[in-house]
Amino acid sequence: MRRTVILTALLAFTAPAAAHDLWLDPAGNGVQILYGHPHEPELPSAGKLMSLTAYEPSGAVALNAKLQTGAMPALKAAHQGDALFAAAYDNGYWVRLSDGGYRNASKRMLPQADKSLWSVKFAKAVSGPTAPWDKIVGQPLEIVPLEEPAAASGQIRVRVLFEGRPLDGASVVATDGVNFKSEADQARATTDADGVAVVSLRSAGPQVLGVAHRVSPSQTPALADADSYGATLAFTVTDPKSN
Repeated sequence: MRRTVILTALLAFTAPAAAHDLWLDPAGNGVQILYGHPHEPELPSAGKLMSLTAYEPSGAVALNAKLQTGAMPALKAAHQGDALFAAAYDNGYWVRLSDGGYRNASKRMLPQADKSLWSVKFAKAVSGPTAPWDKIVGQPLEIVPLEEPAAASGQIRVRVLFEGRPLDGASVVATDGVNFKSEADQARATTDADGVAVVSLRSAGPQVLGVAHRVSPSQTPALADADSYGATLAFTVTDPKSN
């Protein structure tokens, strides 16, 4: 467990694009909250999940995610029907110490740290043909599709918003949420001045788009040097013409 915690912090400091993500996987009777990397998800902390909402065609419903124990523990919430799901996850403060160690703490508690940040994750998932897929839910960092995700063919246009405004120069990465892809094999696109990127989709089926953004100085400078934001958008492409 300690090795996993240290690796998580290391990635957060050195390679934001490769850092652990939060993403959502709608199931037949609800939605599962996933954390980590697509090919090696970890069990997210229920205590760090700040909110989980289902935006149905008729309105928004707050969901209660529960930890399911057993051979395959999972953090899930029950839900029936089409929805745009949205989640917020506070991953807390992290510091890097001079000896190379990492701690899940703020620099106020460890002022000798040579680097520190606050990490927060946001996730959305489109489930069902009547889900309000184009809705802006107001997450601080948010990926908004500009065309119906399920019908995307070979690529999809999205807009990245940070604090409600288009984010220029952000790198949007596409995976399938299941399999490992090396840096060289990842489909990437950079947002323009309007926050828009055209992201290639290499096959039909599950898709997870991800984006990271770091702000320095932190909004809580007594606790961290920088704020690290991550956001994902999950959906399934049904068009067999996707390449």
